[in-house]
Amino acid sequence: MRPTAIELRKRVVAARTEDGQSMGAIAERFRIPKGTVQNILERYRDSGSVEPRPQNPGRKPAFSAEDLRRLEKDILSHPDATLEELRGRSRVNVSIVSFHNAIKKLGFTRKKSRYMPSSNAARM
Repeated sequence: MRPTAIELRKRVVAARTEDGQSMGAIAERFRIPKGTVQNILERYRDSGSVEPRPQNPGRKPAFSAEDLRRLEKDILSHPDATLEELRGRSRVNVSIVSFHNAIKKLGFTRKKSRYMPSSNAARM
């Protein structure tokens, strides 16, 4: 969901501070929910700014690009290593499941006793 436009936020604050309108009247005037008006006014009261809060970028990945490259090299040099062995040689402290998911993300599949790059050939 996109944040409310800055210009609209400024008009909401001006309507409240200069005209003294109620939140309900401002909501009807600008055709936005009363909760949005309340949030804008609270933000202005607390920080003095009508800028929206920065959005949360989400959880950081456990494996950096360098970690994934290092893992791929390790798998290619030791295709018969177990997950535990690969995890022990890595510099990343994650669970076995996270490690398995990283290997899957790299495109490797487990075939009997070795890891192999997944085949792109169509199955018949």
